[in-house]
Amino acid sequence: MRLHLSGALAFLFALAGCTPPPPSAYVGGGTAQSVAQVSIGNNSVGEACTQQADASQGADIFCGTWVQPSARVRAGGAASAATLRQLATTSPWRTALDLRFACGDAAATTILGGEQALVMQCTRRVGGWPHVAMVALVGGNAWYADGVLPVLPAMERSIGVLSGRMKADAVPPTSAADALLADRLAAKAFGSSDIGLYEQLIEAGTRANLADDPVRAEGAYRQALAVQEKALGRDNPNTATPITFLALQLSNQGRYSEADLLFSRAQPLVVAAADPVAAARLLHYRGLHALNQGHYAEALALLTQAETSYARVVPPESLRARPSTGGSRFARAGTAALADLMPNQQLLTDPAARSALFGLVEVRRYRSVALRLLGRDAESDDALRSANDLARANGLSQPLLTARLFRTGAMTAASQGRPDAAVDELARSTQAFSRALPDSKPLANTQLLRARLLAHTGDDTAALAQCRAGVQLLTTLKSGTDPDLIAGCLDVYAAAAAQAKEGGQALLAEMFAASQVAQGGITSQQIAQATARLGENARDPRVAQAIRTRQDASATLADLFRQKDDLLQGQTSGSNAKAPDTTEIDKKIADAQVALADADAALQAASPNYGQLVQQAVPASAVQAALRPDEAFAAMTLTADGGWVFMVRSDRLAVARIDGGLPRMAQLVKRIRASIENENGEPPRFDTRAAHELYVATLGGVAGALEGATSLTVAPAGPLLSLPFEVLLTADASSDDLTRAPWLLRKYTLAHVPSASNFVSLRKVAAGSRGTRTWFGFGDFRPVTLAQAQRSFQGQACGDSARLFATLPPLPFARRELEAARLLLGAAPSDELLGNDFTAKAVQKAQLKNYRVLQFATHALLPAELRCQAEPAIVTSAPDGAPDASGALLTASQVAGLDLDADLVILSACNSGGPGGTTAGESLSGLARSFFYAGARALMVTHWAVNDQTAAYLVADTLRRLRENPAMGIAAALRDAQLGMLDDAGHGLNAAVAHPFYWAPFALIGEGGRRAGGAAS
Repeated sequence: MRLHLSGALAFLFALAGCTPPPPSAYVGGGTAQSVAQVSIGNNSVGEACTQQADASQGADIFCGTWVQPSARVRAGGAASAATLRQLATTSPWRTALDLRFACGDAAATTILGGEQALVMQCTRRVGGWPHVAMVALVGGNAWYADGVLPVLPAMERSIGVLSGRMKADAVPPTSAADALLADRLAAKAFGSSDIGLYEQLIEAGTRANLADDPVRAEGAYRQALAVQEKALGRDNPNTATPITFLALQLSNQGRYSEADLLFSRAQPLVVAAADPVAAARLLHYRGLHALNQGHYAEALALLTQAETSYARVVPPESLRARPSTGGSRFARAGTAALADLMPNQQLLTDPAARSALFGLVEVRRYRSVALRLLGRDAESDDALRSANDLARANGLSQPLLTARLFRTGAMTAASQGRPDAAVDELARSTQAFSRALPDSKPLANTQLLRARLLAHTGDDTAALAQCRAGVQLLTTLKSGTDPDLIAGCLDVYAAAAAQAKEGGQALLAEMFAASQVAQGGITSQQIAQATARLGENARDPRVAQAIRTRQDASATLADLFRQKDDLLQGQTSGSNAKAPDTTEIDKKIADAQVALADADAALQAASPNYGQLVQQAVPASAVQAALRPDEAFAAMTLTADGGWVFMVRSDRLAVARIDGGLPRMAQLVKRIRASIENENGEPPRFDTRAAHELYVATLGGVAGALEGATSLTVAPAGPLLSLPFEVLLTADASSDDLTRAPWLLRKYTLAHVPSASNFVSLRKVAAGSRGTRTWFGFGDFRPVTLAQAQRSFQGQACGDSARLFATLPPLPFARRELEAARLLLGAAPSDELLGNDFTAKAVQKAQLKNYRVLQFATHALLPAELRCQAEPAIVTSAPDGAPDASGALLTASQVAGLDLDADLVILSACNSGGPGGTTAGESLSGLARSFFYAGARALMVTHWAVNDQTAAYLVADTLRRLRENPAMGIAAALRDAQLGMLDDAGHGLNAAVAHPFYWAPFALIGEGGRRAGGAAS
């Protein structure tokens, strides 16, 4: 089973790095007791500062909105000019200072009108913020002070007040120290509030990490990075930490290429970072990035390097420490004092040492994971034992760390055939997670793991209880999980249902709900958001507009962040590379963040229950309520080695196992598509055996539950999304007589949706368009010239893309297809953009919200086909006189920006449904997703390069049938057109059109029920 990586390690580093040292770490020691609080003026950036004195003649200085002290001043006792430098370089104060800051040489200066002082320019090891430290001699006594750089003036005044040299409200004497640091103060225009905001954002990212919410963590870390870059500069080495945190969040979302860019940006920065664990952390997180991608050998190598790098920072005594005998296998959280729990006292005062120790434990634990996944069980056990011994020996008993060690130990025991031991370890892990992260996704995932192992040991009752607890928690959190984690629970529910009375319908309904926590792809989320908007539009258009504004603001900000990452990519190519100017895009990002905050507030005011409108999981009863008696709904979930199909009827629920899981489904889909896709003018021989095997594997086990149904909506999973179910065969057939083959199409009207929740939400808004116009069409593009294409796709690497784009063939039947559709639906001649008028900008400018049916008859290009085009796009004509081809592509992001309220969008283009044969659950292309986001209820998409003539025929015939009988719905009209082509093959049409290449390229995605076509009349 693939281990799910949450990226929650940031918590350990934040815990180690942000926890202030105990009072004993500072000169004066003891617990500060407030005896006076006075204003001491402003710091160098104008923030008001107050001094809070304590009983030991010292004080903490607070400036701006930061809740932590901006500076600390401590009395040092009697001293002389001769001992001043010794105090600044070798005193206990300096030793404690060096643990938290990297400081330069002490420079002689004066403060308070001539008092001797030594000043050191420092950098905070955690966060990289500029710092200043000072030892001053005032009235025969030494004063120690350190604080963030802008607080230097307030720090001097505090020494003057505490020493009796001046009153708090007096005009301060002249200071040479201010002049000494003037250049640095001018270059680093930040305040204590900036540091406070940075730490708040890092903490927010940490909390999101712990909740396994990488999207929310990404947002927090991006903002933290922006704050730090604004204050310290984009090239500051200390920005490596938030960059590294951010990169791992992108990896945890499966955005691996974006993560690679950020890891590359961090690489040259960590070398000069003040944080001594920055380089080790980068190796560590790159190792987790490799684990996320299934590159286990690479992950092991990186984690091994990280282990060596962390060990250089950990105190030797901690490395040599050995756990005491007896007690728990793993460290337990107790009530002992911190000093008792950490035998090495340096760990109490040295945040870098603590951070490195945490990192070393976690790296050893993840090395155990990688070794287990590589089949090296004995080494895996040794690595885990080493991690545990290091934690126990050094008193690391935090419940979070303990929970992870127990869970890793459980998986190791399970892989070694010791299920009872694994169950015991997971029970302890569950208890620890309940303390560290109650009501969290990591706790729910651990409960699911425990349920699977309990079932393996035969304790079905306990397994069912753990499944219910884990699924309920994930449902409450509105969070999904890995399909492989939920797979064991689906088996548990199925077994319990088989033993229950009356067919176990209640348990099957629980099983159906549980299966949905393994879903939640991008398309499903965007349909959920769009249908919430469309539903509110029918009730209150102002609420719908607020929803759309918020969604657009979020999309704009995400796109700007991606643009900035792309812009900075060149900066990592070498030290001589000129740093790109990000001033303009940084301003756009700042404006977009303000716009998003405003949109959030407006949406909350307009629709406080918006979160409830966007459903990601629905109960079986909701699907049943949406079904008519002659309709059926089939949902599928796949794992690495199996899967289940759920057949929902209005009055009952049936399930069956899918054997072979993702690998077998991918192989069958690949075989079928290979026998359809046409590269040489004639389609290959159709693989009837694979088409029948796929039917048996997916729907065969629940075929009995389809009795009486005439309509079937399918929610496929993984590779099944890249194939129209119409081409499945319900029985054996000969590829020599495809006209009479038992296609699934002959039994049922078919539609496809990404998830059950989409079926329910789309059914609610079916035929609900407020548009008053019937149809608008686009097509008959004019190819760009090679010169135009080469200007858009420059360089040798993009030469193939330029040539492919310039040689796209015209589509002579596109104009006929659109003209036929226009006449059939009674649209005006002005309701189309054709030929030279069909440009990307013209589509964006068109007011399309008033049209119920939109039709695109042109080429579509996916990044896999046009390597140098980052987004899927619809091919249009270039504007007149255009110097390049950029205006001849309507990209997915531009489509998402359209404002639609359409019952149907027809994409009569090549591969508009997405690439085929992949095992990913998001086969629908970004193009199709974008139309759903823009406001489409249903799409007719193509799954392979279509024949221009037959595609025109199919679309025109579908719309003709829909016009003649609007109540039949879009899916039924498409089915009748496809059956008409099949039946006419060899009888008026060429017999070759019985091949699915000709009649089956279109699939209906979304709402295709009988009411959906009514508005098209």
